[in-house]
Amino acid sequence: MMTDTKTIDKIFKMEVPNERVYLLNEIINYVYKKLYENKIPKLNFICTHNSRRSQFCQFWATLFSNYYNIECEVFSGGTLETEVNKAVINNIKNYGFNISFEESNNPIYSIKFKNQNLGNYFSKLYHDYKNPKSEFAAIMTCSDAENNCPLVKGAEAKFSLQYEDPKKYDNTKIEKTGYNKTSEKIASEMNYIFYKIKN
Repeated sequence: MMTDTKTIDKIFKMEVPNERVYLLNEIINYVYKKLYENKIPKLNFICTHNSRRSQFCQFWATLFSNYYNIECEVFSGGTLETEVNKAVINNIKNYGFNISFEESNNPIYSIKFKNQNLGNYFSKLYHDYKNPKSEFAAIMTCSDAENNCPLVKGAEAKFSLQYEDPKKYDNTKIEKTGYNKTSEKIASEMNYIFYKIKN
């Protein structure tokens, strides 16, 4: 269940730097433990606005958990509610995924590939009613959210997995390139997590 684009093939081949492997292995161990206990792992990716990095994480983690057939529930949230940045949606669409949406101040984007539903994406608080309230891992994708949320209520584990904010590329000539860079880094690391769990 993958697109046939060269970019997706590139993600499979991307190497994860050693300094990131340690962080990712902590998350892998958490997922292993939950699966060993015959429980469904729940991962909640958290950043400030839930508009860019945490949305990318939710999408790519959902995609690769499905691809490797790992039973895992994936969520995202923020310390503030805004809306998903359109550059994130455009980036995902460029990989060949089908995206529909409900128009509002905070649009809800539905992402599919062929007949596979990859979830709904919209900005929300990390403790939104659609997100888990207990027995989940909080994965902090930005320093601001991590500093403002030293404790995430209900989380049984908390991991720091920070990424560069592509916001700095907004409305520049290299916006597309900048978002591709962040998206592909996140994609390669989500692929690493679920590949290792599978194998």
